[in-house]
Amino acid sequence: MEIMSRIYDHRIKSTNLYVETTFGEYLQYAKDLIKNNDLQRKRVKTSQTVYSLLKEDLLSGCVIPPLVLAIVSDEETLKDIGSDELQDYIKTNRDKVLILDGLQRTHTLIAAEIDALEQRKERDFYNYKLRLEVYVNINKFGVLYRMLTLNTGQTPMSARHQMEMLYSDMLDTEVNGVKLITEVEGAAYADKNEFVFRNTIDGFNSYMNRSALPMDRQEMLENIKMLEKMSKENISGDIFKTFLEGYIKVFDVLCEKSKNCFVDQDRLDEYEIKSTPFAKKVSKAFSTSQALTGYGAAMGIMKDKGIIENFDSLDRIVKDIEENYIDDEEGEWFMEFLKRMDMIKVRAKKIGNAQRMYLEYFYRELFNEESDSYADLLQATENGYRKYDSQVNG
Repeated sequence: MEIMSRIYDHRIKSTNLYVETTFGEYLQYAKDLIKNNDLQRKRVKTSQTVYSLLKEDLLSGCVIPPLVLAIVSDEETLKDIGSDELQDYIKTNRDKVLILDGLQRTHTLIAAEIDALEQRKERDFYNYKLRLEVYVNINKFGVLYRMLTLNTGQTPMSARHQMEMLYSDMLDTEVNGVKLITEVEGAAYADKNEFVFRNTIDGFNSYMNRSALPMDRQEMLENIKMLEKMSKENISGDIFKTFLEGYIKVFDVLCEKSKNCFVDQDRLDEYEIKSTPFAKKVSKAFSTSQALTGYGAAMGIMKDKGIIENFDSLDRIVKDIEENYIDDEEGEWFMEFLKRMDMIKVRAKKIGNAQRMYLEYFYRELFNEESDSYADLLQATENGYRKYDSQVNG
């Protein structure tokens, strides 16, 4: 392995190394790079003819476009790393290395190795040359940005999926006292400060897209729109963590201002909520995907409009909610919120999408200092629904 050149990427604040190596050197750790993240896109099965031809070409020693790797690390010394040290570092820190571009070529290279061994051509095969681009000292947001720019227009993997992949190391960790768990682990208990990891990714995806609607099947154009938003972000910190920390502050004050009361049948009858309620506690309602996506979309839109500067603005907003809203042990604002969610359930064709839209307007009313609903949970509940209804029903 030999480092041929170094170029600093000013956009994502990372050093890009142009490396020449061999099939044999790369294959020493390639299998682990594919395995080290369960959420990484699997091998494409729809283009076997193309990859079969590539495999034959690889056995003949063809030159393929450089594979792009990223070392997710804060170690400043890596930008001045030498060739031998780089190879040793990748081998011993494989869990920190991601394939940004070239996953399918890597799969094909591994398959070609099997044929080379069967044909007893491994000596020549392992010595064939291969080029890599390696980003060092890159943070997760930089990785996401580069993954989207490199893979837009190729075999699609949604930006949401890529976010889930990149931040999967936060599973079973805590952010401001809230633990992120998978759905397969069982129910997340918001009262015990547990959020479903996927719900937080849904919210972050909505922030980046400035839309509360789900975008699991993003097309190229949608990825481009996201890139336009991402290009305006300051990538010096962990944006996902900042996004989530901000939401937890909001979540805590919503629970606090209702004493996280439990809604019994008498309360449901009093407010004429006839169907199964959206939730019976604030903690449950506001740990859902709908609540997080509404928040994400609202924050993104308000930032674009200059209504808020960044997530730090939430400190002031949360403080104003605490000071302006009287503790509500009866949970009046929450009962009014459930009543409107019940109305949506009865009237909307796509209930989940409609709930996300309403929650977006709820936050926009609650967070906007220029609105009559600023820092007022009851007013935000009512006026947010009025804005939602005018958009949907004219």
